[in-house]
Amino acid sequence: MADGLNSILIVVLIVLAIGLAFSIGANDETLSALVGARVVKFRIALILGGVAIGSGMVFFSGGFVAKTVGADILGEGVQYTTFMLLTVLISSIVWLVIGSFAGIPLSSTHSLMGSVVGVLIVYSLFQGGINPETALNWEKLLNVVISWILSPLFGLLITYVIFKILAKVYLSRLKGLNQIENSERRFKWLLLTAVIFAEIWVGANSGEALGILYGLLTNGSLNIAEYYFYAVICGIIACFGIYIAARFVIKNLASQMIEARPSEGLILQTSSAIILMIATLFGLPISHSHVIVFCIIGLSIAQKKEIDKKSLGKMGAYWILTFPIAAIFAGLIYFGFYSFGLS
Repeated sequence: MADGLNSILIVVLIVLAIGLAFSIGANDETLSALVGARVVKFRIALILGGVAIGSGMVFFSGGFVAKTVGADILGEGVQYTTFMLLTVLISSIVWLVIGSFAGIPLSSTHSLMGSVVGVLIVYSLFQGGINPETALNWEKLLNVVISWILSPLFGLLITYVIFKILAKVYLSRLKGLNQIENSERRFKWLLLTAVIFAEIWVGANSGEALGILYGLLTNGSLNIAEYYFYAVICGIIACFGIYIAARFVIKNLASQMIEARPSEGLILQTSSAIILMIATLFGLPISHSHVIVFCIIGLSIAQKKEIDKKSLGKMGAYWILTFPIAAIFAGLIYFGFYSFGLS
């Protein structure tokens, strides 16, 4: 019976991981600048973005962020059980759903990592032979948390610097409306390249789905061939997520960006892509939404535009609260499982 239940749970976890991959694509807004600039037809933009995010997810599935979430965050000798992984998924999904209905901007990355920490703490407290002080790789966790602080700030800084350089070297030398319009038409095609580049790294840095699969790989529930098979499935499903569901978010945001200059979109996407690329190569899961928000702030500062400090403060508060709340929530759920002998 225990083996049968475990087999069912593994199937459930795989299905939920694939569902998470769909939601990653469905909630991605990276294509908005491209669609708003009307560089290519809407359907073509969706296909290009979907292929890019799926490719990033598959090509970087062999380690990096997936390995951090699925293995490296654990202490030496500690492995996920199926119920631990199930708890992480339940906690992350429920907390994000609550936030969505409450209109609260939350980070799926922060929610996932908070859930992992909460589960590991409860697991170590009640599981014999596990030292709570070594159940987590505290050095890796510290690096992840530091990256959450530095990545938005570097996004702001890089955006500010790129705009200032571009303005001084090129934009300020344009004279007359015709030169400006012709320049912006050329920027449209650079924007296309930047958006595809950014989408690849959005997929590569999305550790929610592949992190769960990597956890199943490290505890022996999946072999390496099965892991890569499901990683490819996740990449394909993320592609469908953009094409089927993200079109509504993208179309809505794009309608608000029609007046935005392609040069501005290029700067924002390039800056965010650079941050995502660096974080991914170091195996650090970060929040793309937080990075892009701070890139926008950096651009606003460079252009001497007013910043909505109230909204920024609200976002910062939820940003800080998501991790501990998700940890507490996951800890309570796992304690419930443990109380019924399911651990």
